[in-house]
Amino acid sequence: MAIFQHHPDVQTEVEVEGELAYFGLASWWSGTFTGAERVRMEELFRPPGLPAEARPLTTGRKRLSFRTAAGLLTALAGFLRSEPGDRSLAMRVLAKAEERAKAEDDVLARHLVYQEIIRLHCRWRNRFPEAIDLIFGACHKQIALAPEAARAFAEQHPQQTLPIHAGFQMMAILLDQEESYARAIEMCKQARFQGWSGNWTWRIGSLAKKLSQRGNPVQNISKSGMSPL
Repeated sequence: MAIFQHHPDVQTEVEVEGELAYFGLASWWSGTFTGAERVRMEELFRPPGLPAEARPLTTGRKRLSFRTAAGLLTALAGFLRSEPGDRSLAMRVLAKAEERAKAEDDVLARHLVYQEIIRLHCRWRNRFPEAIDLIFGACHKQIALAPEAARAFAEQHPQQTLPIHAGFQMMAILLDQEESYARAIEMCKQARFQGWSGNWTWRIGSLAKKLSQRGNPVQNISKSGMSPL
């Protein structure tokens, strides 16, 4: 059990056990969030199979299936996506998740962190002006990591096809909306070439049609049809 001081606005002490203490996150939890913010997150964090009154983040022994700190924090952020007032909490949680995933050299954990960042800001892109830039940033990070993530996924799940790649998918959508059809096509070709699931061939055809209607034929930049980010 770890005992740390609350946020400076709160004078009482807080006891931290549970999942956060197990992963060495007690000090971060106590120093990053106010008492009200911690209560809010514990109320929202509801993994399947636990009773409503359970507080697995800070009480009891470790009993959830998360193998890494990054995995726990990414899951927590997923519970903070539904209300705009929780967006700031999710952003702080995801920043720590990315930090721990890098420290643990966990490629798939980073992949999932970026996926959750994309989901979070897509949820509120029409409400927060900076959301679109944050989406682009997370897409770029996830796409840059994609070859490593594909190899790691194949090693851990050799019998499964690669899942849908949120970064490639959202980047193609955003570029389509910006009428940057050639760049969107290149994104789709990269995703298809790497083996990520998705309707890439259909997207490429649809984008190529839009591009041809504008009078700009598609020109591949490399043998695979891929261009650098």
